[in-house]
Amino acid sequence: MRRLIMLLAILFMSNTVLAADSELAKQITVPAGWRGEQISLPPSFAREMQFKGIEEARFSPGMFQEKSNSFFSYFFVFQIDPGSELTPKNIERELLTYYQGLSRTIFNSRKKNIDTSGFTCKLTKATPVDPQKIYPPGLAEYAATVEWTEPFVTQKPQTLNLIIQVWTDKTSKHSYLFVCVSPQDFKANIWQSMRNIRSTFYRNLKK
Repeated sequence: MRRLIMLLAILFMSNTVLAADSELAKQITVPAGWRGEQISLPPSFAREMQFKGIEEARFSPGMFQEKSNSFFSYFFVFQIDPGSELTPKNIERELLTYYQGLSRTIFNSRKKNIDTSGFTCKLTKATPVDPQKIYPPGLAEYAATVEWTEPFVTQKPQTLNLIIQVWTDKTSKHSYLFVCVSPQDFKANIWQSMRNIRSTFYRNLKK
C-alpha cells in the first residue's frame, strides 16, 4: 500500500494542482469512501493531449484493490476550454493519449518499460436515457472500450468499459466530458453507483 501511495504522489503532485474549491468540484457529491483529485489538462503524464482545462476525478473505495468488485472503477469530469471540437475521433484520440501516458508514467516510476503502441480506445454512439430531464441541453453519449495495461496494481492487460457523456455549455462555451470507468460488466452494481453520482452532479448544475 505504501508503494501505491508513492506512485499516486508521483502521478498527481507532478501536475499543476488547482484550487480544491473550484466551481466544478463544488458540483460533485460522492458517498463516503470515495476519494478525489483535481489536475490541469493536459496532465503532466500526457502532455500530448490537446484538450486544455481541468479534470476532477473521483475514485471508488476499491479502486486499487484487485479483489474488490469496484477495482479500477472511477469517474472523471473534463472541463475543457472553449475551442476544442468534441467529435468522436477527437475524444478517442484524447482518451487514448491519456491512458497511454498514465500507464507509461507509472511503469517508468517503477523503472520498467511498457510498449503502449498497442493500446486502443474505440467509441460507439449510444442513446442517453433521461426520463427525469436532468441532462444538460445538447448532451451526447458514447460507450467506449479501452484496451491497455493497468500499471498500478496488476501490471497486466486490462479492458476498461467507459460511458462518456459530452456537452457544451452555451453560456460559458466550455465543453464537458463526464466519463464513468470500470472493468466490470455494465450490469455490475458499481455502474448504478456512478449513475447516481452523475445524476446528482447534473441536478447540482441546474441549481
